Amino acid sequence: MMSNRQHHRGFTTVELLLAMALGAAIIGAAAVAYGTISRNQPRGGNSAVVTLDSARLTNYYGLNQTTIQAAVAPNYGAVVRAEDMRERFTADVLSAVAVFPLSRTVVNPYRPAQILFDPLVDTFPDTPLKFRDFLVTKGVVASTVFPQKRNYDDTANNCSIFILGYSDTPAYLTVTAIYDIDVDKVNSPKGFYASVKRYAATPTSVAALTAYYDVFYPPYDGTLWPTTADKFAPLWVSFERQSRKNISPPESSAIERFKVAREKPFHLIWWPDPAASTLGLYRASNSAYAATDPRNVYNHMAGRTSFMFTVPEFPAF
Repeated sequence: MMSNRQHHRGFTTVELLLAMALGAAIIGAAAVAYGTISRNQPRGGNSAVVTLDSARLTNYYGLNQTTIQAAVAPNYGAVVRAEDMRERFTADVLSAVAVFPLSRTVVNPYRPAQILFDPLVDTFPDTPLKFRDFLVTKGVVASTVFPQKRNYDDTANNCSIFILGYSDTPAYLTVTAIYDIDVDKVNSPKGFYASVKRYAATPTSVAALTAYYDVFYPPYDGTLWPTTADKFAPLWVSFERQSRKNISPPESSAIERFKVAREKPFHLIWWPDPAASTLGLYRASNSAYAATDPRNVYNHMAGRTSFMFTVPEFPAF
């Protein structure tokens, strides 16, 4: 009786050699592709020790030191942290009753969890400038911290964004979060240290650092240092209601040009982008638009960052 067993044949030498050759080709192609990606993503994980004065590092992070290690742009780890900050900011704005960006030329010493408010005496501020004046009048912040700007400020590389939330008592304004954006020009190494920091109330009702990202940018053109024109400004612009044009008393043309929102006023806010290799060239002016055209200011930031926010203004002034 014949056996029904099947006879299994192994690989021949030629087949093994062919498989090995194909495997080597695949591995070689993968190595070439990886090398190409690596070359096209320079400094994706580099860092630098940046020298800042101790007062800034103490104010920013509570650090008693003069140096900090920061990611060198472009850095995709920093992008991840920036995206996390973007999500936090969006969530804070969605639950806000007011968002007030204020320009700064110094560090921000004022990060309250609550602000005293008397509804019988105080008027709820409806513009960033009125909010700034409210803080100064209350005596909680010096007038020199936040310049008296009605709208954007292209002379300041720093700003604070106060996000107010719902309050369970009429005696206080609740501060949901404060975002400090700072771009510091540094000489060791030559470049710019940029940071975006979120401070929010803790269980002890003290605003504390809850999240941040930072990145070091080499200058756009090192041959121009230290007069290089990398200034990242303005950090915010407010577009007011069109119906506010030509109100009495009349306001300056620098303010009138931003009264273009037909219904809902809004802010445009820009943050430094860790995916960019530099802060980009600052445009002091743009001849394509007249000085009375709001796009003249908008173009200062054109193409310099993907972190741009459109924030509805409330109250709708």
